[in-house]
Amino acid sequence: MSIIDHPDDHSAPGSVPSDPAPVNPGRPGIGEIARGRPRRLRHLIAGIAWALAFAYLAAEFVTAFAWKTGYSFRYDTISDLGITACTPKMCSPLHLLMNAAFVALGLLTIIGAIGFRDYLPHGHRQWSIVALAVVVGASTAATGVFPSNDGIIIHGLAVMPALVSRHIVLILLAIWLWKQRRLAAIWSAFCASTGLTGTVLLTIGLQVGITERLVFYPLPTWMAVTGAVIVLKPLRNAIPRDRVKRLIWRSDPGQRGRPRP
Repeated sequence: MSIIDHPDDHSAPGSVPSDPAPVNPGRPGIGEIARGRPRRLRHLIAGIAWALAFAYLAAEFVTAFAWKTGYSFRYDTISDLGITACTPKMCSPLHLLMNAAFVALGLLTIIGAIGFRDYLPHGHRQWSIVALAVVVGASTAATGVFPSNDGIIIHGLAVMPALVSRHIVLILLAIWLWKQRRLAAIWSAFCASTGLTGTVLLTIGLQVGITERLVFYPLPTWMAVTGAVIVLKPLRNAIPRDRVKRLIWRSDPGQRGRPRP
């Protein structure tokens, strides 16, 4: 069982198929194949979008190491990487990269959420998750448009929706996916608990650089891992299982005396 199973594996209860069952139950019908191709393409695009969240983390580290005054991951905030003007204590030469990464991460969040909506329970639960993901994405993008040195109030208003909504999204995913996709629910719960722990530590003022990352890193990490799993799943399924068994049989000398699989 993978983190995310294909949505077709969990049909909604009481649903009625639009096409009659194929003559050969072991093979999908033509209509089913035709309908599945756009969906698989959409899932592939969404998976790539979320997997690219790793690039945001890379951009953050590159920007931090380019600081002229020395960036501290313990005491400096993430927003400090996007300041557009230098002061005696702060100077981020690659602020354009960091702010562009904020905007890109926000767009990738929205693209992935819309593309993966089939994996969520249908109805209000599905669109609640998508709507919250759009809020997170728009807020993250606004963080790059309104850096902290342009005004702490407007920057705070840009950051706050994502700060709150990201935890709600992960909590709801953990609850609503528990029966259908247990591993995905556990992964979501772990990321949510990490983010909430970071929020508590940030509130009491414990090493803002570290605690802020405990708040913000879980969601892009969740996106990147989940997206990578979904992108790689077709490659894994493309290798026939009997071929894998034969390769294992050939590579294990202890299996030579036994019948071939």
